[in-house]
This record gives sequence, C-alpha cells and structure tokens, in this order.
Amino acid sequence: WIALLECWLLLQKDKKKTIDQSVLLCCKLFISESRNRAALDAIEQAARLNPETVIVNKFEDRAYNRVRYTLVSYVVQDTTRSAIYSPLQQAILAMVEAAFGAINLELHTGTHPRLGVVDEILFHPLARASLDEAAWLAKAVAADIANQFQGQLNPSKASSSCCQVK
Repeated sequence: WIALLECWLLLQKDKKKTIDQSVLLCCKLFISESRNRAALDAIEQAARLNPETVIVNKFEDRAYNRVRYTLVSYVVQDTTRSAIYSPLQQAILAMVEAAFGAINLELHTGTHPRLGVVDEILFHPLARASLDEAAWLAKAVAADIANQFQGQLNPSKASSSCCQVK
C-alpha cells in the first residue's frame, strides 16, 4: 500500500487532483527474460518514456529467467464515466516493443514454460477504478499489440505467434 500511495502522490505532483487522476489501474507484465541486463534496461527505458506511468515493483526470477513488472497509472473517463484513455496503454506497448526487439528466445533458457517473449499481461483495478475499466484497457492493449506486431515477428525471435486475443 505504501508503494501504491507513493505512486499516486507521484502522479499528482505538480497537478491539481481530479476525479480522473484518482482512478488507478494496475498492469502486471511478465517477460521471458531476467538475466540479460541490456534487454531489461531497454524495456525499462521504454517504460520511462511515459512519466505518467510508474513501475511500482519489479520481480526477477533468475531460475525461471522471467521478470514481472507491476505498473500503475490513472484512467481518464468521459462524461458518461466510460474509460477513454490511460497512459498505461502506451507504456505497455512500448515495453512490449522493446522486449520483442531485445530478446531472442532461441538463446533463452529457463525452467518456466513460456508462451513467447511477452508471457502474460494482466490488468486490474485499483483505487476507484472498476473491473470494466481494466477490461477496457486489456482489450485496447491486446488490439494494439495485434495490430502492431502480428506478422512482423522474426520467427527466430519467437516461439509462438505474437498474440492471442479471446
């Protein structure tokens, strides 16, 4: 909770508090790499391009050779209180792009079974956000990833297709 509070305060810095900025979403991004420092640096640099999204936790599992990033940001709602924007969307897309560019699964070893370079992306509500807003963001990010990367991956860098949206 302390990290969440610090994140919220960071997002509020130099801004007036608004309802939109007090509605927070969380993303947990699992990437099949934890040993390649250059790859992790590139992924984290991509996340830092959007200062309104904060990495509140990073868990590196060396045995699995997998990393989990926990990111938090706000969601903007329209006048009907429907989600229309979150900085998380662009931050996650940038991190995924960096991961695809930096990780070659043919050289990857680890004890955890993996689905690809980006193993899993989870979204859930925090603070005053709803599950509907988290679902909206999950669908938006999935569509962005499918549109940007489907058919563009080098088969030597991926063990499976890029995206599977259900």
